[in-house]
Amino acid sequence: MKKAKNTFFSLAFRMIGFGLLIGIVFPYFMLLLGVPQTVARSTLFVASCAIAGVLVGFVNIVISQVTVKNRLTFLTDKMDEVKNSIITISENGRIGDCDPEHCCIAVETSDEFGRSAQAFNELIASFADSLRMLDDIKTYTAIFSGQLDLHALAEYALERVMQGTGADAGALLFEQNGEICVLRSFGIRDADSLASDPHVLGAFTKSASYRLDHPDEVIVESTLTQFHPKEVIIEPVLFKSVPIAVILLAKAAPFQADYSRQLAIFTQSLAVALHNALEHEQLQKLAALDPLTGILNRRFGMLRLREEYSRSVRKGLPLGVLMIDIDHFKQVNDVYGHVVGDRVLRDITALIRHGMREGDILLRYGGEEFLLILPGASREDVYLVAERVRYLVRDHKTQYGENQIGVTVSAGGDSMPETSVASEQELIECADNALYHAKNAGRDQVSIN
Repeated sequence: MKKAKNTFFSLAFRMIGFGLLIGIVFPYFMLLLGVPQTVARSTLFVASCAIAGVLVGFVNIVISQVTVKNRLTFLTDKMDEVKNSIITISENGRIGDCDPEHCCIAVETSDEFGRSAQAFNELIASFADSLRMLDDIKTYTAIFSGQLDLHALAEYALERVMQGTGADAGALLFEQNGEICVLRSFGIRDADSLASDPHVLGAFTKSASYRLDHPDEVIVESTLTQFHPKEVIIEPVLFKSVPIAVILLAKAAPFQADYSRQLAIFTQSLAVALHNALEHEQLQKLAALDPLTGILNRRFGMLRLREEYSRSVRKGLPLGVLMIDIDHFKQVNDVYGHVVGDRVLRDITALIRHGMREGDILLRYGGEEFLLILPGASREDVYLVAERVRYLVRDHKTQYGENQIGVTVSAGGDSMPETSVASEQELIECADNALYHAKNAGRDQVSIN
């Protein structure tokens, strides 16, 4: 590496040399002005001119030190602050104190020093923006990665992106199993209609971004007023280049120029978080569902029964349970095989679902045994549901090749507080005893305690 030169030493050398040169040339200039040769070329006059030139050079050095070096030193000190902040970030991840308020230089002149100060200030502003962006990425990543509930994630995510972009209204739409639904919205009237909007569909199907000026078809409603937005942004959220969600933002005034950067940071973090939440939700469903029938398995179904029992006790509401068993199901498996038996089980599940009320909970209790949890149901309600299911099953035939396989079911039920029980397990035992009586009485019937 070439040894670095000292600019001010080089400048001083040139100034003194230039002053000395002027001092030597000056006597000849005096001759042109008519000064006698004996005076202009005398040793004393020439020496005096040379000394004066050197002195002028020294004075120029002092002036440059005062006016130039001090400014450069101040600028250098500020650069050192920025350097130390960068080192702090790289070493421990903590952002230092160098922001535009602390590190910017006052622009006092319009010359090169003023332009240098202005350029330095712009550099600091860009650096501060980068630090804020880094903080945003860390914040988004930390919070999003820890949130696995899809709806809670959507609520927080929409709130943050609206804050970051200054949007007055927004919506987060999600696609699952070919259906587009609104996970969360704020300030948008009839948000569900967004699922059929052509721009939203374009964002899902083409991964396209849209920026709409003065859209008349979008109506935004704030807490106090209703207004037509000045600008609407529709942005897909891509995971591995596949759109899994769409963000819609509306603003009464145009968005700031740097909104796209904030939105890009947000969507990158959100895409990963949404994917993780979806995976978690899918795993939870798989863990809770019976793989053959698609209804709750016994483990998770009993947790739901405990919840409903506790709610009924707290609020003093009735709770019914209904045990349903397929009559002579072993014969179906023995005659037609387990493949046909599985088909019959799926058909029976669909029929029970059709016969149960909205809000009732169905689980597979055993091999060919089902349990229905009926919140708010009296004994009479339990009986009516059981009879409806029994008739649906009796009138149905499962088609297998040329065979039509018909089965019947027996059911037993009970309800609290008509029957006094101390736990949800006792309520099941009461229903199980009623089922036992129905089977002993000849099957294809309902017994209620």
